[in-house]
Amino acid sequence: MRRDDRPPARPDGWASRRALSRLVARFREGWATTPAPSRRRWITTVALGYPAVLALTAALTEVGRRLNGNGHFAWEADFLVRLDQALPLSFSTAVWLQTPGSDITLALITGGTAAALAWARRPLPALAVLLAPVALDVAVRLAWLFWDRARSTVILDGIAAPGFASFPSGHTAKSTAVFGLLAYLWARATSRWAERLLAAALAAGAIALVAIGRLRMGVHWPSDIVAGLILGGAWVAVLGLALQPGTGEAG
Repeated sequence: MRRDDRPPARPDGWASRRALSRLVARFREGWATTPAPSRRRWITTVALGYPAVLALTAALTEVGRRLNGNGHFAWEADFLVRLDQALPLSFSTAVWLQTPGSDITLALITGGTAAALAWARRPLPALAVLLAPVALDVAVRLAWLFWDRARSTVILDGIAAPGFASFPSGHTAKSTAVFGLLAYLWARATSRWAERLLAAALAAGAIALVAIGRLRMGVHWPSDIVAGLILGGAWVAVLGLALQPGTGEAG
């Protein structure tokens, strides 16, 4: 075989490893071109905001525990029964509805979005997207340590309820943070109000589906859902403040 007829040499190593290396390189390029004051402001906002979210988590958990102990949540069991009777949704449909808030789905969404942002050399939004579910997962698990609230057994004797604490709803909190942040980034990327309203509507719809699905499955009390919405909203506010115009991130 002549030299010119030989097949081209294959590059060494796994293609996925090379792609990851290029992605990291583009992230570093974006980080290097982001003004230092912008990076410091982002880091400072997140570093101060996250402890505030943890404090809010502790406060909500303590208030919820006391209200429950005083019987103020006694209405929730009847609410779940009425919801089960009123909603035209089967149990299996509810399982599908809450899928956008599952850890696997959120990992795929945040991983893909963060990778796209890193490739576009937008490191601060990429980090914010990754932090949206991860940081809240830690906060929710800490809350579960403070109050081991029993899951509901109203629907099908709690067949779908996992064997750990109920308050707050991790699915609701993390989906609120992820979809809320994505809606914020989308709204910032456009000047059209109709598109901004669409982003907000889609995010609200996804969060509502998760919340309704969790309630219909009977794996959470209504107060768990409310606490999850509050925590997710608070974390979105922190990340959104860190990404406000002036932090060096265009669009």
